[in-house]
Amino acid sequence: MGEQKKLLIVNDDGLHSSGMLHLEKELSRDFEVWAVCPDRERSATSQAITIRETLRLTHVEGRHYHVNGFPADCVNVALYAGVFPRFDIVVSGINHGVNLGDDVHYSGTVGAARHAAVHRLIAVAISSINRDHAGSFRRPAKWLRQWLRLNLEHLKQEFVYNINYPFEPHDIAGDAPFPEAEVTRHGRRLYLDEYELLEESVTGDASDDSFPLAGRSGVLRLKETIMGREVVEGTDFYAVEHGRVSITPLSLSTFDVEEMEFLRNLMMPA
Repeated sequence: MGEQKKLLIVNDDGLHSSGMLHLEKELSRDFEVWAVCPDRERSATSQAITIRETLRLTHVEGRHYHVNGFPADCVNVALYAGVFPRFDIVVSGINHGVNLGDDVHYSGTVGAARHAAVHRLIAVAISSINRDHAGSFRRPAKWLRQWLRLNLEHLKQEFVYNINYPFEPHDIAGDAPFPEAEVTRHGRRLYLDEYELLEESVTGDASDDSFPLAGRSGVLRLKETIMGREVVEGTDFYAVEHGRVSITPLSLSTFDVEEMEFLRNLMMPA
């Protein structure tokens, strides 16, 4: 029997999250699994990395480590700190809550997987709508193990395979058939954010009443985000809302060929 491939688990929820622990339990059957995760919850940090401050890598136990940085920092440290083996695949998750549509631009879970793809590794991000109890992540972890066993040799390094697992009742039998899977494009979100003004102080000419903080500074807190969505057939939203596992291949190429051609036909300064 050949040597096991080495798999890195990262997330944005920390080492002791149920999603990570279930993922490790399942994937350890087929891979040599290491976990390098943030030392605290780091949602909505996208692909941010620490470039000027120091990072602390802490060995917790076994093959578990945490880093006082962002999810993408965890990938970077695992690849380049010189203390870990060479990894074949990076799996980020299981995130507590879905990463659908434009969520992928903000998600620390997807950001960590994207960072792995940038560095020429097979990269998978997995999220689950089931987050009510510890057992919510058992079946998504089992599903991913089977999917990797069937498809790993065909996966490409220049993509993030963004997987979202749909709702299932908490009492579903462990050996029940998995939901149908669908390859999707990511849909569109509509974010409506509301901020709460906690403190304000006068810092200049406050006589201009044309806008609320004229001449003032304030301390704000994001109070609420209302998230709309594009539930159109073929999108990740549609698949998950219809009880299917959504698999969306996210390319590292972020340019648009049609828009390039359009821009070439515009007038340019001479």
